[in-house]
This record gives sequence, structure tokens and C-alpha cells, in this order.
Amino acid sequence: MPIATEIPAPAPRPKRRKALWLTPLAVIAASGGLAYAVTRGGDTVDEGFKERPKACSEAMYAMDWVLPDHASDQRCTELTGGLAGHTQSGTFRMPRADVRPWLASLPGERNRREGAGSDSVVERKEGLALDILRPPGRLHADEVRVDVRWEGGDTAAVTFETFDY
Repeated sequence: MPIATEIPAPAPRPKRRKALWLTPLAVIAASGGLAYAVTRGGDTVDEGFKERPKACSEAMYAMDWVLPDHASDQRCTELTGGLAGHTQSGTFRMPRADVRPWLASLPGERNRREGAGSDSVVERKEGLALDILRPPGRLHADEVRVDVRWEGGDTAAVTFETFDY
């Protein structure tokens, strides 16, 4: 009669320690790569937006426009950096009688808004408005919005803003 012998179970293997340090290392590497991709290596986001004063005649020249001869109280700025692209804005005053001829002289593709005249200028009780798409010049703006507000009997306040989509 055979003797039943029990075969001992193999000894349990020692638990393998997973390399716990690999997980945080992978997370850090992935986060760093993502941050680099989003900021493009720090080219734009680190600098942020920069706003600086700019001569209104220079801002107009960048769009192949000419600042009116009798413009006064000029305040123009340029915004660069970040995701804004390159935009300009400004205000100045000019004689009311010269506004419509000046608007008609501005080069660029006209965006015909509802209520606009044959020259694409919108006439309102408080002033005029004009939208220019892709003005010529070195600025390469997608759109320029010009808003004119009547001030008193013979003065107009002109505001313009460029957009780079």
C-alpha cells in the first residue's frame, strides 16, 4: 500500500515590488511635455501681453491709411504677445466735416453692415461706423472697426480697433 505523501506546496514567491518611483516620473515627464507644447517652449505665454503707446500716424501707416491732417488728442496703443496676435487701437479728434470723406478714402475691403450707405458707412444719430476687412499694409489685420461719435457742433471723436483672428 502506497504511502500517501503530501507534496509540499511551493513556497510563496516574494511579492514583487513594483517600481513605485516610475509612476511619479511618468506623470512629471508627461506634464512637462504638455506644458512645453502649450507654451511653445515659452516663446509667447511667458512674455504675456504687452501694451505700449504708439504714434497714431504710425498705426495708420501700418494699414496704408493716412491720419487726418487736423487730428488732435491722439492716443494709440499696440497690443502684442500671448494669443492676441498683433492688434492696435486708438482715438483722436478731427473736424466733423472731414470725417465722411476721410472714411471714404480708407483702403481695404468694405464689410457692408445693415443700414450702410453705398460707401459702406453706417450713419447713426450719434455718428458714423465703418468696418474694413483685411486692410492693406504690413499689419495684416483681419478686421478694423472705426466708430465716430459726434462731439458738439463741429468735432468728432474717432475710435479704431484692429482684430487679428
